[in-house]
Amino acid sequence: MTKRILLTLALYAAALLPALATPNITISGPGAKSTLTPAQLAAMPPVTLSTTFLTDQGPFKAVFTGPLLWTVLTTTHALAPHAHMDVVRQAIILTGADGYTALIAMSEISPAFENKQVILADFMNGQPLAPGHFRIVVPADARGGRAVNDLTTITILTEANHKP
Repeated sequence: MTKRILLTLALYAAALLPALATPNITISGPGAKSTLTPAQLAAMPPVTLSTTFLTDQGPFKAVFTGPLLWTVLTTTHALAPHAHMDVVRQAIILTGADGYTALIAMSEISPAFENKQVILADFMNGQPLAPGHFRIVVPADARGGRAVNDLTTITILTEANHKP
């Protein structure tokens, strides 16, 4: 009986390894749901920015590299890049592997409005982040509360899917 349980556990673990080895980010937008792979992320044009923000342990300073969040959303077709008036009624919920969430107004990152250079980082201080440890970086935030680590899900909220 013990051998059978061990064999079952080994087969189950082997089935999970490919999913663990290639962490993806799920993106849900108005009318579109997609999966962003590390290879797709790496193919997007990178932006490098230096940021400093306060944490409970004191100031944190680092240089991050990755594509703009706007580029990620338009490349994956999660939103229509030319529907600029829609973005004022949209928000982005970013969720990490630990369940931590943060919210960014779509107009903050839209080139038609604030054009804030929020990135989905896969490098920090010139070194790649560990597989599956993608990080949202919001420059100029005084605190790092919206710097979601280990990003797993990006969800776009619209008036249609968020009514009180």
